[in-house]
Amino acid sequence: MKKKIGIIIGLVALLGVGGGVMISNHAQDSNQADLSKFGATLQKDYQKSEQKSVKKSKAKEEIYAKGNYSEITKSDMEKAIVYYKSAGMSDEEAEKEAYKYEKESAAFYTEAIKAGCEATDKEVADYVSDIRTEYEEKKMDEASLKEFDEIIAQFDSPEDYWKYEKTVYQKLLPQIKYNKQLEKEYKEKHADASEESWEKYFNNYKSELVEKEDFKLVK
Repeated sequence: MKKKIGIIIGLVALLGVGGGVMISNHAQDSNQADLSKFGATLQKDYQKSEQKSVKKSKAKEEIYAKGNYSEITKSDMEKAIVYYKSAGMSDEEAEKEAYKYEKESAAFYTEAIKAGCEATDKEVADYVSDIRTEYEEKKMDEASLKEFDEIIAQFDSPEDYWKYEKTVYQKLLPQIKYNKQLEKEYKEKHADASEESWEKYFNNYKSELVEKEDFKLVK
């Protein structure tokens, strides 16, 4: 496969391994993960975005936390929390992991845009189309296919799901591009670098970005 694909929802692993994040990374037993609630949360988010589009609403998203340069929406936090709960975490644990992820994601997205790693509508459409092809032609592993099946089943139609994914990748693709750019630059400077050393460097880099943001909860 050209991409390592897991749950395609706006969660990027940001571990130097491509886009997506596998539920099995967090579940004690991936066979016990139930993504139906997670899919329903995404479908609800899709409906909201469609209603805003029809009404041409200029209403801003409610903010969960603000950094010096980035914001985390309540909607993104809700999706992330449901995702981690699907992996078997408690409410408290899921919120903690979701906030950690969202801080890294928001900070990394901001840095990606600063670095010029934007994505055109065509690039986003092509990227999602590639993922859809891999799914429909069953070129993914069995676990990933099962994850997609459970999530897509919560949407009114597969078309709605893939349309929703395009909105997700408007923010994801710049991060994926920047991820690859950083890894390429690192490995050019460190020819003998192992994957472990790259991941350590990258995790430290993400931590620095989050520290620079100094996120504060919005009350």
